[in-house]
Amino acid sequence: MKARLECIPCLLKQSLNATRVVTDDQAVQEKVLRSVMRTLLDTPVDYVPPEIARTIYSIVDDITGCDDPYKSLKMEYNRIAMEMYPDLKDIVDKSDDRMFTAVKLAIAGNIIDFGADIQFDVGETIRDVLTKKFAINDYPLFVESLEDSKSILYLADNAGEVGFDRILIEEIMDYADVVYAVKNKPIINDATIDDAIFCGIDSIAKIVTTSDTPGTILKRCDPEFVSIYRSADMIISKGQGNYETLSEEAGNIFFMLLAKCPVIATDLGVKIGDAVLLSAP
Repeated sequence: MKARLECIPCLLKQSLNATRVVTDDQAVQEKVLRSVMRTLLDTPVDYVPPEIARTIYSIVDDITGCDDPYKSLKMEYNRIAMEMYPDLKDIVDKSDDRMFTAVKLAIAGNIIDFGADIQFDVGETIRDVLTKKFAINDYPLFVESLEDSKSILYLADNAGEVGFDRILIEEIMDYADVVYAVKNKPIINDATIDDAIFCGIDSIAKIVTTSDTPGTILKRCDPEFVSIYRSADMIISKGQGNYETLSEEAGNIFFMLLAKCPVIATDLGVKIGDAVLLSAP
């Protein structure tokens, strides 16, 4: 999915939000904004948004000296997710359709996104996703694909959200071997190996890394990961960044996300806040 004009002010705001997490020094904040604005002026708008975001966050890193602005918040939400884990498992255990409930919870976890918004309510989102109909619901195709798959690649999105992913992985691991893909270094609040291990993913799936960009830009991933991607029978793609980078890629992909951005909502034909389980054409 290519960027839209609306992505430019959004990325500028993201750079300011990230800088403010690191420092209260307005001179530093202004320096970041001016550098980001100069970069955006020279950046083609038809790039995929995460490709531009990588450049923007590298500027924040270079000027502030902090390569992981959201580190403490990521750990906080990892802890919150794992504290919620027993209750989430109980919701699955008591449901009429374990798999669909696990899918709903995994999508609800997608609300933990500091790139889209630092203000959110996890509990309210869980209640909302569990009770509302999905705007796009390809769950029957999802189950059919599970039954036909021997290998599943699960593309992670954000820290904290990993705990919700674990709920779904524990349901799908009976169908096929699962590989869980995270970032090879911090970018926004995207999940890394440390987040995956904290949430216990290493005990139920193989963990691999993709690249240093939000989403999954295959040309920036190492050959080993690309080989795993190409050979997977089924790909579960979490979050907006993965949708932005993979919506035009081939593969048996199931996009699972909450629409938090007006550009993505428009591209999908849904409303802000809608839950989506989309089978790629």
